[in-house]
Amino acid sequence: MENENPSLKRARSYGPEQQGIRVPENKSDLTPRFKLIFSTVAALTVLALILNVLLAALGGDSEQVKAAAEACSTTYMMGFGAIVGLVGGKVA
Repeated sequence: MENENPSLKRARSYGPEQQGIRVPENKSDLTPRFKLIFSTVAALTVLALILNVLLAALGGDSEQVKAAAEACSTTYMMGFGAIVGLVGGKVA
């Protein structure tokens, strides 16, 4: 096998560097900046969800309460989308 054609050796190499796959150096490849952004988005999403539930349960029927509840609803839906995007971007 030592006399094998070098181009065949290269074609049979299935290492991650040959396929362009990124190999993390360690298990936790999360930077402090990513952790800060993710925790901020998660906290704001949870806060908006809690405020939306509180406004729905304890708020009145005024237009201001309805507008605040709609803003909280939009905020937590966007926050959930941002969380999915952050996790999906980190996996890829």
